[in-house]
Amino acid sequence: MDALYQFGIALIQFLQNNFSPALDGFMNAFTFMGRIEFYLVLVPFIYWVLDRRIGIRTFLVLLYVDTIATSFKLLLHQPRPYWIGDVKPLSTETSYGIPSSHASDSLAVQGYLASRVKKTWFWVIVVFLVFFISISRLYLGVHFPQDTLFGWVIGLFVLWTLSQWGDEVVDWFRSASLSAQIGIGFVVSLVIALTGILIRLIISGIPDPVSWSSFSTQARSIDHFITLSGALFGMIAGYALTRQYARFSAKGDWGKRLIRYILGIVGLLLLYYGLDLVFSAIAPDETTLGYLLRYIRYGAATFWATFLAPWIFLKTRLADLESG
Repeated sequence: MDALYQFGIALIQFLQNNFSPALDGFMNAFTFMGRIEFYLVLVPFIYWVLDRRIGIRTFLVLLYVDTIATSFKLLLHQPRPYWIGDVKPLSTETSYGIPSSHASDSLAVQGYLASRVKKTWFWVIVVFLVFFISISRLYLGVHFPQDTLFGWVIGLFVLWTLSQWGDEVVDWFRSASLSAQIGIGFVVSLVIALTGILIRLIISGIPDPVSWSSFSTQARSIDHFITLSGALFGMIAGYALTRQYARFSAKGDWGKRLIRYILGIVGLLLLYYGLDLVFSAIAPDETTLGYLLRYIRYGAATFWATFLAPWIFLKTRLADLESG
């Protein structure tokens, strides 16, 4: 492992010494395309404006792959390059290193979209984006090469499982009653939260090395598990209600599509940032109440995206009911 770390640090130093600061802005732009804020505007655009079914499955792929990556990140609890080596931290992170969730998430999400678009030119764009999103994390000093490779493995695993069993799971879910669908969403969300708690308990007796423990003071937080948990429940409950009461079509006049996207994204951002502002004044994250409020915040955001916004689109005639 030390040899891998040394190789990774040498590679990062080469990239930074030869291309920084010239490519700093370029690499930060690609890194942004792997952050939650980017998906916050991209996935609703697909769902509200392009194709409702592809949009909701993209939501699911993102939460699925990120849950796996986050679980391994905590379970393996390995350092980031700038925690242990002489590299410039052109970006900083509080979580552990391997795997790179930028690599896993971008490959799974964009790979899924490419599988639906089924165009060679789109695949070329996806390969380009996934590569540079992943490489940007090395350049910025926050991931080793093995972190990126493991992230790609996770992304490929997710795409493979979806190709094998994705349609069967969707058909099974659709066959359940509305209350059962919402119940399934709640149970799965609890499983995600409990996974984080269990992994933290498993590694509780293994302290981080003193040499880099000052960087990892927040790395064992389960806040991201709570984020994923709340987001999943809000999304599944919202989509179940949409299929029953607000089955909108994402097609139609592009003027209306643009207006509903603006309306929807404004509401989503108000919930996302507004609730963060309010809830942070009530309780800190690392408390039971703080975790509950985080669950509510992310659940509310995805519930708005999947149900409340489409319901408003229909009521204001910005979208039509799906025919058939």
